[in-house]
Order: sequence, then structure tokens, then C-alpha cells
Amino acid sequence: MADTGSIDTEASADETNRAWQALGVGAASIFLFVLDAGLLSVSLPEIAQAFPDATRATISWVSTGYLVTVAGLLLVAGRLGDAFGRKRVFQSGMLVLFAGSLLSGLAPTIGLLIASRMVQGVGGALVSATGLTLVLADIPAHRRAFAVGIWGSIGSVAAMLGPTLGAEIVDATGWRFALALISPIALGSYIVGRRVLRESADNDAPRRLDPSSVLLATLGIGTIALGFSQSRVWGWQDAKTLSAFALGLVAFALFVDRSRRHDNPLLSLHLLRISGYTGPTFAAALQQLGFFSWFFSTSFVLSEIWGWSVRETGQAISVSFIFSAITGWAGGKAGARFGMFWPTTIGAIVAATGPLYWAASFDATPAFWSVYLPGAALFGLGGGACGILTTGMALRTVSDEDQGMAYAAHQTARRIASSFGLALMATLLGEASGADLLGGARNVWIMSAGAHLIMIVPLAITSRGD
Repeated sequence: MADTGSIDTEASADETNRAWQALGVGAASIFLFVLDAGLLSVSLPEIAQAFPDATRATISWVSTGYLVTVAGLLLVAGRLGDAFGRKRVFQSGMLVLFAGSLLSGLAPTIGLLIASRMVQGVGGALVSATGLTLVLADIPAHRRAFAVGIWGSIGSVAAMLGPTLGAEIVDATGWRFALALISPIALGSYIVGRRVLRESADNDAPRRLDPSSVLLATLGIGTIALGFSQSRVWGWQDAKTLSAFALGLVAFALFVDRSRRHDNPLLSLHLLRISGYTGPTFAAALQQLGFFSWFFSTSFVLSEIWGWSVRETGQAISVSFIFSAITGWAGGKAGARFGMFWPTTIGAIVAATGPLYWAASFDATPAFWSVYLPGAALFGLGGGACGILTTGMALRTVSDEDQGMAYAAHQTARRIASSFGLALMATLLGEASGADLLGGARNVWIMSAGAHLIMIVPLAITSRGD
């Protein structure tokens, strides 16, 4: 007669292995999002050369169109996951990513390239809104902080690969292959996901979405993100920028009112009354503002002031993410053992010291070992610990039924803050070039450090003492 204890143990081990494999597939959402940003950052100059008749403002829509689509549809995607199944929505998103990336690599005109990137943005929203909540329920509660740390480390690996791999691909084969690289990864994730992902949904969630809420949320969030993203092209005082903000704020205010009165809202406003959710979400937004302003200003500084090539710049930026990949994993382990507050807080302080060190020591003379590396290492070490643990802190206070909606709203806040960080960076850098760029860069680094230090305040106020 078989030993039932051994059978149960083997079954439990198999289930644990499947859960961790599912985490890897789910983490493809953050991997692809971050990798895409790195690939695109080194591809834009080549894209501009490929379409010489397109203006700089038009070329910027290759990036803006994708980011605005993702931000505008995250809430809708999260609600679809709750109602129709997070695995179904996630897998659908992977197929849309596959198609959008492939079409981007094949696009014969700048108009079709922008349209393809927006299709890719739809897929990005579907997988970003559901990826973590889909797999986190499979992870034992005492291991979830560690799982979130692994999630962040995978994002750091993508950030490390994006600029370096993108530069190599662009040099060897051109920008089309760089943009199309997302396609096979998305298809592979879909194939593996069919086997290892388990469906989860809110059985009580209504299947019918409120069309007015969908329209208002997409319009409001999308146009606010558009205003931030395009402010560096249009200018802060331009009528188009101001109109985008005004339209977005009005639409979002109407959306909140609709959510307050509707029986089945797209966003349950009770989430905003959970301090353990809103505090970490606000902190995560500040961290993203600080991170993106640092990340994109660095490429300008290294190329303009130190005269480094695209390949050298990409390799240098990747150094920071080697450290963040390590501390994302280590921060998750520390969070599982000691609680998430202290690893996140210490990480924020360490991250702030990196740009502050640069602000004090950076000058026009290239100095990788004595200037660049210490600042990049500190920023990476701290950012790896605090960047993703805020998400774990926010989601732990939300019921299983609201996980999809809460995660989508959390990601929306992060994406809007990212756009704001880029807009502030462009404003602070101004139109200077060469060594004259250094003054604006120092202001960006001080702002980045300040955002990381300020994020500790909402965490401290709303922390439950762990």
C-alpha cells in the first residue's frame, strides 16, 4: 500500500514548484515593461533617422503613445481581470503584446509605428494590471514579501539588459529588431503560462462594466499622463499641455463622482480609505518619480557632458541595476523576516545618497570609478530594496476580492508619477548642452534624492509597525 504521507509531500512539493514557476511567468509583465523602455531609449535616434520627415514631437509619440495607453487602461484591465479571470486577461495581454511588438518592428511609416506601439500598450496594460495578483495568491503568506522581492529583481535584470542589449541589437541589425524583441518573449510567456498559471477571479464581480466609468477613467488618466509626457515637447504653458491637464482633471473628477454613486464602480473608493494601501501607493509614486528622473537624466549627462557613446552609456547605466537586482532579492528576504517597513525605509535612504553624491562630485571630467560607480551603486542598492516592496506593503492590506482593482490603481499611480518625473527632469535640464547641462542635472539629482526621502513619510504614518 502506498505511503499517503509521501504522496502528500510529493504533491505539495509539485504544487510549490508550480507556484514559483507561475511567479516567473507573471513577472514577465514587469520584465517586458522595463525591457521595452531600455530597448526604446537606445532606438529612438535610429527611428528618427529612419523617418527624416517626422518632427521630434511626432517621434516622441513612439514612446508617449505606449505609455499613455498603458496608464489609461490599467484600471479597466484590473477590473476585467477581477470579473473575467486574471489568467484569461493576462494571457490575452501577452498575445496582444506579441502582435503589437511584431507590428512595431515591421511598421513601414511613422504613423503605423505609433499605432502599433499603442496596440502594444493595450497588451502592456492587460499584463501589468494582472501579473502580480494572479500569482501572489499561490505563494504562502509568509513567503510573499520574498516573492515580491524576486519580482523586483526580475525588473532590475530587465533594466540591466535593456540599454546594453538594445545598443548591441541596434548596432548590429537596426531598431526594428530591437522593438520586435518583445514579441518572442511574450509568445513564450503565453505558452508556458497555459501550463503553470492558475485562474483566479472575484466570483462576485459583475461581468458588465459601466461604459461611462470606462470612458471617464481612460480619458482622465490618459490625458493627465499625456500632459506630463508631452510637456517637455509642448512646454508647460502651451495651450495643448494646459488643455490636456484640464480635460484630464475634469474627466477624472467625473469618474470619481460616478464611482461614488454607481453600484458596481470601476474603482471602489473604499480602497482610498485604507491608509495601509494609500500610504505605500503614494510612496511608490514618489519613488517612481525619483527613479525615472534619475534614469533618463543619466543618459543625457553621460553622452552630453562626458561624451560617451550609446554603447558606453548603456553599459554604465546597467551597472546600477546589477546592484538593484541583488537588493531586490535580499530586501524581499528581509521583508519576509522583519516586515517590509524597515527594508523599504533603509533602501530609500541609501537610494537618496547616490544622486546626492553625484550632485556634490560630478563635473565635466569623466571619472567612472571615483564618481559614477559610487553614486550608481548606492542608487541601485537602495532602489532595489525600496522600489518594489511598496507594492507588497500596499497589497497586503487589501482583500483578495479587491486585489486586481487595487493593484491596477497602484500601478496607475506609479505610471502617472513616472510621466511627471520625466516632465520635471526635462524642465530642470532645459535646453542646455555640453558642460552647461551639469547645473540642471544637479537639480534633477537633488529632486530624485528628495523624492526618495519624502516617500518615507507616508510609509511611517501608515505603517502597522512592521
